[in-house]
Amino acid sequence: MKKIFIAVALVITLLLGSFASGAEIPVHKEKSIYPTVVLYFNDGKRANITGKVWAQTIFPIVVGMIHTYNWEKKIKYLFFDKSLKGLNPFGLDFVRAMESHPYSEFEDNFPKLVGDALKSIYNVDSDRDGYTNIEELNAGTYPGDPSDHPGLSQKKFWDEYGGYIILITIIASIFVLYFVFNREEKD
Repeated sequence: MKKIFIAVALVITLLLGSFASGAEIPVHKEKSIYPTVVLYFNDGKRANITGKVWAQTIFPIVVGMIHTYNWEKKIKYLFFDKSLKGLNPFGLDFVRAMESHPYSEFEDNFPKLVGDALKSIYNVDSDRDGYTNIEELNAGTYPGDPSDHPGLSQKKFWDEYGGYIILITIIASIFVLYFVFNREEKD
Protein backbone atom coordinates (compact mmCIF):
# COMPACT_ATOMS: atom_id res chain seq x y z
CA MET A 1 0.00 0.00 0.00
CA LYS A 2 2.83 2.34 0.85
CA LYS A 3 4.41 1.71 -2.58
CA ILE A 4 1.12 2.49 -4.36
CA PHE A 5 0.77 5.74 -2.41
CA ILE A 6 4.34 6.76 -3.36
CA ALA A 7 3.71 5.82 -7.03
CA VAL A 8 0.47 7.85 -7.17
CA ALA A 9 2.14 10.82 -5.50
CA LEU A 10 5.00 10.60 -8.01
CA VAL A 11 2.60 10.45 -10.98
CA ILE A 12 0.63 13.45 -9.66
CA THR A 13 3.87 15.38 -9.13
CA LEU A 14 5.01 14.58 -12.67
CA LEU A 15 1.65 15.61 -14.13
CA LEU A 16 1.65 18.88 -12.19
CA GLY A 17 5.22 19.49 -13.25
CA SER A 18 4.38 18.95 -16.92
CA PHE A 19 1.40 21.31 -16.69
CA ALA A 20 3.51 23.93 -14.94
CA SER A 21 6.27 23.72 -17.52
CA GLY A 22 3.74 24.09 -20.34
CA ALA A 23 2.19 27.18 -18.79
CA GLU A 24 3.23 30.57 -20.00
CA ILE A 25 5.76 32.23 -17.81
CA PRO A 26 5.32 35.98 -17.77
CA VAL A 27 8.19 37.58 -19.64
CA HIS A 28 9.13 41.09 -18.60
CA LYS A 29 10.05 42.90 -21.75
CA GLU A 30 12.74 45.48 -21.35
CA LYS A 31 11.05 48.84 -21.69
CA SER A 32 12.60 51.25 -24.13
CA ILE A 33 13.83 54.58 -22.83
CA TYR A 34 12.30 56.27 -25.90
CA PRO A 35 8.60 57.07 -26.02
CA THR A 36 6.25 55.75 -28.69
CA VAL A 37 5.27 58.48 -31.13
CA VAL A 38 2.09 58.29 -33.19
CA LEU A 39 2.31 59.52 -36.77
CA TYR A 40 -0.83 60.91 -38.42
CA PHE A 41 -0.30 60.79 -42.17
CA ASN A 42 -1.85 63.19 -44.67
CA ASP A 43 -4.03 60.38 -46.05
CA GLY A 44 -5.73 59.84 -42.68
CA LYS A 45 -3.87 56.71 -41.61
CA ARG A 46 -1.64 56.49 -38.57
CA ALA A 47 1.30 54.44 -37.35
CA ASN A 48 3.39 54.11 -34.21
CA ILE A 49 7.11 54.63 -33.95
CA THR A 50 8.09 52.62 -30.90
CA GLY A 51 11.20 53.01 -28.81
CA LYS A 52 12.64 49.96 -30.52
CA VAL A 53 12.11 51.54 -33.96
CA TRP A 54 13.84 54.74 -32.83
CA ALA A 55 16.81 52.80 -31.48
CA GLN A 56 17.17 50.13 -34.16
CA THR A 57 16.07 51.92 -37.33
CA ILE A 58 15.88 55.72 -37.16
CA PHE A 59 19.05 56.40 -35.16
CA PRO A 60 21.24 54.18 -37.39
CA ILE A 61 19.87 55.97 -40.47
CA VAL A 62 20.83 59.34 -38.97
CA VAL A 63 24.30 58.04 -38.07
CA GLY A 64 24.69 56.79 -41.65
CA MET A 65 23.61 60.11 -43.17
CA ILE A 66 25.72 62.50 -41.06
CA HIS A 67 29.39 61.97 -41.90
CA THR A 68 30.95 65.08 -40.38
CA TYR A 69 30.12 64.16 -36.78
CA ASN A 70 29.73 60.69 -35.25
CA TRP A 71 26.33 60.79 -33.56
CA GLU A 72 26.41 57.18 -32.39
CA LYS A 73 27.38 57.92 -28.77
CA LYS A 74 25.45 61.18 -28.37
CA ILE A 75 22.20 60.42 -30.23
CA LYS A 76 19.99 59.80 -27.18
CA TYR A 77 18.52 63.33 -27.07
CA LEU A 78 18.61 64.13 -30.78
CA PHE A 79 14.83 63.99 -31.21
CA PHE A 80 13.73 63.97 -27.56
CA ASP A 81 13.73 66.37 -24.64
CA LYS A 82 16.06 65.73 -21.70
CA SER A 83 13.36 63.78 -19.83
CA LEU A 84 12.95 61.41 -22.81
CA LYS A 85 9.18 61.78 -22.49
CA GLY A 86 8.48 64.02 -25.46
CA LEU A 87 9.88 65.34 -28.69
CA ASN A 88 12.09 68.43 -28.80
CA PRO A 89 11.58 71.03 -31.61
CA PHE A 90 13.83 69.08 -34.01
CA GLY A 91 11.94 65.87 -33.26
CA LEU A 92 8.62 67.64 -33.89
CA ASP A 93 9.84 68.96 -37.25
CA PHE A 94 11.11 65.50 -38.15
CA VAL A 95 7.77 63.85 -37.30
CA ARG A 96 5.83 66.52 -39.23
CA ALA A 97 8.09 65.93 -42.24
CA MET A 98 7.33 62.20 -42.07
CA GLU A 99 3.60 62.85 -41.70
CA SER A 100 3.55 64.96 -44.86
CA HIS A 101 3.96 61.74 -46.85
CA PRO A 102 1.28 59.11 -47.43
CA TYR A 103 1.12 56.05 -45.19
CA SER A 104 2.06 53.83 -48.14
CA GLU A 105 5.60 55.30 -48.10
CA PHE A 106 5.86 54.48 -44.39
CA GLU A 107 4.69 50.95 -45.07
CA ASP A 108 6.66 50.31 -48.28
CA ASN A 109 10.03 51.93 -47.66
CA PHE A 110 10.43 53.21 -44.11
CA PRO A 111 14.22 53.86 -44.30
CA LYS A 112 13.76 56.04 -47.40
CA LEU A 113 10.95 57.96 -45.70
CA VAL A 114 13.19 58.59 -42.67
CA GLY A 115 16.02 59.82 -44.92
CA ASP A 116 13.72 62.06 -46.95
CA ALA A 117 12.17 63.54 -43.80
CA LEU A 118 15.60 64.25 -42.33
CA LYS A 119 16.86 65.88 -45.54
CA SER A 120 13.73 68.03 -45.79
CA ILE A 121 14.49 69.70 -42.43
CA TYR A 122 18.25 70.13 -42.90
CA ASN A 123 17.97 73.84 -43.69
CA VAL A 124 15.40 74.57 -40.98
CA ASP A 125 16.43 76.09 -37.64
CA SER A 126 14.17 73.98 -35.43
CA ASP A 127 15.34 75.43 -32.11
CA ARG A 128 15.66 79.02 -33.42
CA ASP A 129 19.22 79.55 -32.21
CA GLY A 130 20.55 80.95 -35.48
CA TYR A 131 22.01 77.68 -36.82
CA THR A 132 20.35 75.33 -39.31
CA ASN A 133 19.73 71.74 -38.32
CA ILE A 134 22.43 70.46 -40.67
CA GLU A 135 24.97 72.93 -39.25
CA GLU A 136 24.19 71.64 -35.78
CA LEU A 137 24.19 67.99 -36.84
CA ASN A 138 27.59 68.40 -38.50
CA ALA A 139 28.97 70.20 -35.44
CA GLY A 140 27.65 67.59 -33.02
CA THR A 141 25.24 69.95 -31.27
CA TYR A 142 21.56 69.24 -30.68
CA PRO A 143 19.32 70.94 -33.27
CA GLY A 144 16.41 70.71 -30.84
CA ASP A 145 18.11 72.50 -27.94
CA PRO A 146 18.63 76.28 -28.28
CA SER A 147 21.21 76.28 -25.48
CA ASP A 148 23.45 73.90 -27.46
CA HIS A 149 24.76 75.27 -30.74
CA PRO A 150 27.99 75.43 -32.75
CA GLY A 151 28.76 78.97 -31.57
CA LEU A 152 29.38 77.66 -28.07
CA SER A 153 32.18 75.41 -29.21
CA GLN A 154 33.87 78.01 -31.38
CA LYS A 155 36.03 80.18 -29.12
CA LYS A 156 36.35 83.77 -30.12
CA PHE A 157 39.78 85.40 -30.08
CA TRP A 158 38.93 87.65 -27.15
CA ASP A 159 37.35 84.80 -25.16
CA GLU A 160 40.46 82.72 -25.61
CA TYR A 161 43.22 85.35 -25.30
CA GLY A 162 41.54 88.36 -23.63
CA GLY A 163 42.71 87.50 -20.13
CA TYR A 164 46.31 87.18 -21.28
CA ILE A 165 46.14 90.49 -23.15
CA ILE A 166 44.84 92.30 -20.05
CA LEU A 167 47.47 90.69 -17.83
CA ILE A 168 50.34 91.59 -20.19
CA THR A 169 49.01 95.17 -20.49
CA ILE A 170 48.91 95.58 -16.69
CA ILE A 171 52.43 94.18 -16.21
CA ALA A 172 53.81 96.36 -19.02
CA SER A 173 52.10 99.43 -17.53
CA ILE A 174 53.66 98.74 -14.11
CA PHE A 175 57.14 98.49 -15.64
CA VAL A 176 56.68 101.67 -17.66
CA LEU A 177 55.39 103.61 -14.64
CA TYR A 178 58.17 102.28 -12.46
CA PHE A 179 60.86 103.41 -14.87
CA VAL A 180 59.21 106.79 -15.58
CA PHE A 181 58.88 107.73 -11.91
CA ASN A 182 62.11 106.18 -10.65
CA ARG A 183 64.52 107.39 -13.20
CA GLU A 184 67.33 109.52 -11.90
CA GLU A 185 68.08 112.73 -13.62
CA LYS A 186 71.63 113.04 -14.83
CA ASP A 187 73.26 116.41 -14.20
